[in-house]
Amino acid sequence: MLLEVVRTGRVGLGSVLVGAAVALSALTSAAEVRTGVRAGADLVARLVFLPARGWSILMVLLDVAVVARAWHSAGRAGRGGGTR
Repeated sequence: MLLEVVRTGRVGLGSVLVGAAVALSALTSAAEVRTGVRAGADLVARLVFLPARGWSILMVLLDVAVVARAWHSAGRAGRGGGTR
């Protein structure tokens, strides 16, 4: 974020999203949740900033799958089921 401020003189929305993802993922010790938060931020950034074509669509689907797995794993851990 600091490099963007130095380069452009302002903070862009993309940098704020990445910073928020890093901060949210640092709040938990569960690796699945950290990965899910990062994939969720990437998903939002792709949907907002990139046109939906080719590889971008495949990456969106991959991000959705990672977020769904993290959500499922976090739910199982919360119910005492743990992850396997």
